[in-house]
Amino acid sequence: MLFGDAKSSARSVEEIEVIEKDRRRFLSLIPLAVFGVIAASVGGAAKKFLEPAAAAAESTEAAAGGGWLSLGMVKELTGDDPIERVVAVERNAGWTKSIEDATVFVLPKHDNKVLSSVCPHEGCPVVWDAETKNFLCPCHDSYFSDCGSKLSGPSTTDLTELETRVADGELQVKV
Repeated sequence: MLFGDAKSSARSVEEIEVIEKDRRRFLSLIPLAVFGVIAASVGGAAKKFLEPAAAAAESTEAAAGGGWLSLGMVKELTGDDPIERVVAVERNAGWTKSIEDATVFVLPKHDNKVLSSVCPHEGCPVVWDAETKNFLCPCHDSYFSDCGSKLSGPSTTDLTELETRVADGELQVKV
């Protein structure tokens, strides 16, 4: 009986040694797995943030229908005064993308010409002055006519005219 007990206890020692080896091997793999997860996370983030600007511009154009944004139905854009519209524009600044509201003016009196609301002098927002029937830059007192031509002030150029088209009765502006 003693012999049988010694044999069974010897097996147990061998089995214990095998289990210990497997445990050590498993524990040595844990740091490698953690490192792999961290490397994959950093690699994915690097790919996202270091993506070329050209690919980002292509995806923006595809998402925005080729860069054209709707300003409304042409038949609804009537009157003598400019109509202020706000469009959502995606801006790429380095590796970040953000959606910003941009204001434009539709000029029904001038064949639905569309003007940027940004003063060409220093980038201040231009407003429509209903009393004088002119555009005014409140930052430095530049005045522009109802069609966007420079009248007075420090600005050296007219308001920027944006590219437009009519598609399915809808006035669209290219951003």
